[in-house]
Amino acid sequence: MRKRVNKFGITLAAVATLCSAFAIEAIADDNEDVLARAKELGLQFQDGRFRDKDGNPAPVVTKDYKVDWGTWDGFRRYHDACHVCHGPNAGGSTFAPSLGDSLQTMDYATFMQTVASGRIVDRGGTKYVMPAFGEDRNVMCYIDNIYTYIKSRAQNMQDPKAGMPPGRPAGRQDIPPEIKQYAADCMGDK
Repeated sequence: MRKRVNKFGITLAAVATLCSAFAIEAIADDNEDVLARAKELGLQFQDGRFRDKDGNPAPVVTKDYKVDWGTWDGFRRYHDACHVCHGPNAGGSTFAPSLGDSLQTMDYATFMQTVASGRIVDRGGTKYVMPAFGEDRNVMCYIDNIYTYIKSRAQNMQDPKAGMPPGRPAGRQDIPPEIKQYAADCMGDK
């Protein structure tokens, strides 16, 4: 019995090592794919994220749906804080609008203001309330990432060949060291 357990343990360790090597190689490939796509889009890498010509955070989505770190993290954060009201793919619900539709015309500054301060809209006597998240570090420390994820969904809703389709991204870029440090500082981790 002991020999069987040891063989299993050795086999398991070998498989884990092989999987780890595959994962490292896949992320390296994802990094190259994302950087090439960002270059095609004319985006600049600044402060650990991709930005458009106006300095706003911008998503990078490859043709096979690999994404930059910010968009990947935004996918995770969106599903933690936003999807309950705005739907699993930013497509809206019976009581909250489609953010994918909203970000086709809403600029970054308006998005930030709305998330931080909230908003009340009266449509035909029904009040729709967006709560303020300005004091919520789990949202505000990652707001640029949430924005890039929703923006990538907005791009896809407008053109099915662009942006991020519904579902999980196929791969991601490594987390830039600047973003690790920013997150630690913002969340108060020392």
